[in-house]
Amino acid sequence: MTAPSPRPAARRPRWVAAIAAATALVTSGPLRADEPSPAEAPRDPNDAPMMRPPNGQPAPTPVKRSPALEPPYGGDRRFAITLAPAYASFRLPLLGRPTIRRPGAGALIEADLRLLSFIWLRAQVGYSAHPIDETKVEDDETGELNVTANSGVLHATNAGIGVAAGIDLGRFLPTVDVGAGVFRIGTPEGALAGQRGQACLEGSVCDTGLACRAGTCVPAAVPEVHGGVSVDLQLRKHWYIGATIRYFALMVQPLDFPIYVIGAARLGARF
Repeated sequence: MTAPSPRPAARRPRWVAAIAAATALVTSGPLRADEPSPAEAPRDPNDAPMMRPPNGQPAPTPVKRSPALEPPYGGDRRFAITLAPAYASFRLPLLGRPTIRRPGAGALIEADLRLLSFIWLRAQVGYSAHPIDETKVEDDETGELNVTANSGVLHATNAGIGVAAGIDLGRFLPTVDVGAGVFRIGTPEGALAGQRGQACLEGSVCDTGLACRAGTCVPAAVPEVHGGVSVDLQLRKHWYIGATIRYFALMVQPLDFPIYVIGAARLGARF
């Protein structure tokens, strides 16, 4: 006797499947417009994934900056040499002459060597010529005019070394300098004892800037101190212009300050 074959599964009518799909659509509700599609990026920043490290921040990107307005020329400054035509004023008590200011003209040469970022070693040499008039004094007894000092040219020469401190501001370099050196005063040939080329006074005394040698007053170097300020403006990488003013005093006559003032227009080169 053969076994009965299995009965095929009952097929669901199509109308039943349609009703089930409609029921599911009604119960789930329509798709809202404010719900983002899974393919879209989240609109709320808090729903975004964490940013890259470090510290949850994005990797830094270099910021593009415009070129500097003032090229750092000052950083290249190691050695500088300056030539400066100068106006000078000389004022010092001289034997047989009134103590007045005597203007003149000359030149100044400077050489700078940088020691630190804001300190330079400065050596300077200067010269100026000052015309002076003849001086006469009336004799109280005879009424005659006696020459007490001859006319001519007073030559002022100085050489010294010191330090200069400044702030390098790109194209601008303001500096303050102090130093010491020697000063040589060349007065015209004298008319009285104690003046240049004349016999020394009692006690081997001579006029300012002169020394008694073999009984005669001759020019000699006198120690001096000086200080000044200057400002330079860079034109090119190696060329600059500027201005300076410097005051001088003699160590042997510190109360007569300043005996000498020089103002100069600077032209120089730095390397």
